[in-house]
Amino acid sequence: MLLAVVSILQLSSDTLHIRTIATPPEPEAIPRSARYGSPQIRLQTNQGSARVWFLRSADTFFVAAAIKDSTRYWGDDFVLSIDTRGDGGESPHHDDFQLYFRRALDSSVVFRGRNGRWEPPQGDPDWRVGSQRSGGGWEISTRDDPNGWSLLLRLDPAWFRGENERLARLAIRVFDDDPQGWFAWPLPPATPQASSVERTPDMWAAVKWERGSR
Repeated sequence: MLLAVVSILQLSSDTLHIRTIATPPEPEAIPRSARYGSPQIRLQTNQGSARVWFLRSADTFFVAAAIKDSTRYWGDDFVLSIDTRGDGGESPHHDDFQLYFRRALDSSVVFRGRNGRWEPPQGDPDWRVGSQRSGGGWEISTRDDPNGWSLLLRLDPAWFRGENERLARLAIRVFDDDPQGWFAWPLPPATPQASSVERTPDMWAAVKWERGSR
């Protein structure tokens, strides 16, 4: 009974519903509402907006983002933090992951929670994905143009499976170097800094998807 109550409480106004689509998105294609429907998340930035879609086709999940940013900088980034078990917490746990993709994709990092912090693979602070565009259950492609950049992230179902009736949880964060700003979703009232959201799984939104649909 308690677990059922926990699941209901997670379905707040910040619950993210993943949309099922008939065919997978095309790698390196610019995400558009005409094909994917309205983005589930729209972040207002200093240069316009960042639109983010969460999609599912068959047994694969996709995160597509289109970020308006005409001042190209290698460290502009899109960060997806996922609590795979949905147990929250005041700091990252071992079941929490952070996929930290930079505009210069070779400089991206995939972190995992450990001892309340985000740790790089093998504890190596200099670890970067380099020329790799895939890893354990993920694959990334990006596109850059004068008006901004976009990405398509493919994820295996295990990322959003949850555990013990709890829903998986997630948060996103965008950084724009010029004019400098950090932008996060969800962003609870009175949050002092947008960048603090990614360090606090308790702030993340539950993820809802129809497990029986194809």
